[in-house]
Amino acid sequence: MTAKTIRFFVPAMLLGLLAGCQEGESTRAISGEKGVYSGKADESLSDDTRQQLRRRMIIQRGGGV
Repeated sequence: MTAKTIRFFVPAMLLGLLAGCQEGESTRAISGEKGVYSGKADESLSDDTRQQLRRRMIIQRGGGV
């Protein structure tokens, strides 16, 4: 590599590394009770959606509808 190439890539790499550090990531609460999900509850699936998922599962495992 030439010196000109190095002078271009080093600042570009440093800028890329610094951009990867997102400020918002450090404000999330990480601690919690072990083994307990502290997020919001999932929505219930409708009967129609469940039936569609069952059909898709059967098709994907190689069975027929």
